[in-house]
Amino acid sequence: MVDKQLDLNEVKQGAPFAALSYIFCLWILAFILKKDNKFASFHARQGIVIFVGNISCFALSFVPLLGFLAGMVQVTLMFVSIYGIYLSLTGKMTPIPIVGDIAQKLVV
Repeated sequence: MVDKQLDLNEVKQGAPFAALSYIFCLWILAFILKKDNKFASFHARQGIVIFVGNISCFALSFVPLLGFLAGMVQVTLMFVSIYGIYLSLTGKMTPIPIVGDIAQKLVV
């Protein structure tokens, strides 16, 4: 489970990097520049899952029948990213459904 007892200073320092983690592959910035920040790392892990989902959907978009479904999933992932940005900028470490479960299992 997620440790919700973080220092307010750690959240403030990690929030910009946490928000960037949901935009394309910018999650790597959180791991490089804020590797010891639990808040930024939490959101970067979720950003990785969304990024991999988007790349997978892009690859599937060239398959005739799966292309439409992959496009719908990509639109959904866009809204999930916006929700993740909202969570990070409001200082919350709430796992996003499905994405958060996968992200917690990542070893980074």
